[in-house]
Amino acid sequence: MAKSRKSNASMFKGSSLFTLLFGLILGLAIAAGVAWFVTQVPMPFTDKFSRSAPTTQLPDVRDAPDPNQALMGRGGAGAPADAAAVTPPQALPGSAPGVTLQDDIGALLTTLGAPAASPAAPRAAPDAATSPPAPAANTARPTAPAAAAGSNKAPAAKPAPGTQTTYYLQAGAFRAEADAQAMRARILLLGEQAQVQPAQINGTTLYRVRVGPYKGIDDMNRSRVTLSNAKIDTTVVKP
Repeated sequence: MAKSRKSNASMFKGSSLFTLLFGLILGLAIAAGVAWFVTQVPMPFTDKFSRSAPTTQLPDVRDAPDPNQALMGRGGAGAPADAAAVTPPQALPGSAPGVTLQDDIGALLTTLGAPAASPAAPRAAPDAATSPPAPAANTARPTAPAAAAGSNKAPAAKPAPGTQTTYYLQAGAFRAEADAQAMRARILLLGEQAQVQPAQINGTTLYRVRVGPYKGIDDMNRSRVTLSNAKIDTTVVKP
């Protein structure tokens, strides 16, 4: 009996040790599998912060379509209407691009049809008969100081390359002048210069609202973003 009890105790100790070792090996295998899974599967929070913000690229203005193409005739294979039917746009009084923004808003609030101020009369040229004729010797040969001044005169500065192209932003073409003036008022309140230009297209008078002019693409893009934030769609056009 004593020998059987000792053998049972030794067998129990051996089975307990085997179970403990098997449990340790199984735990290490599970831990290694979890670690491998964590390193291989992308984490959603890490990807969310590592992604770069999407960037929007403005289209090239050289490939911009003509906004007045839909208003032209359908002669031939999509050819524009006869050039004789289109008259050059005429600027309305009070909408000249040279005036300041404050004057535009004030003139728009007071009246829409205020006549432009008449230009000052040029000074009358002095009567040629009252001035004595210059001596022939003086007109034939210039004096030495005058020649020196002419030679020292600085040449006119040439414009920088790339600044000759003028761009406009067209905010729409309306059949009613009141709608065009309302759009122009919205643009003026945003701090941009706008003008209404009537044009005859296929016998129909359209009032085009144009913003500008701009001498560079960067200035034009900044104004275009400002108008887009105000829910005003624009199209790049050239004069």
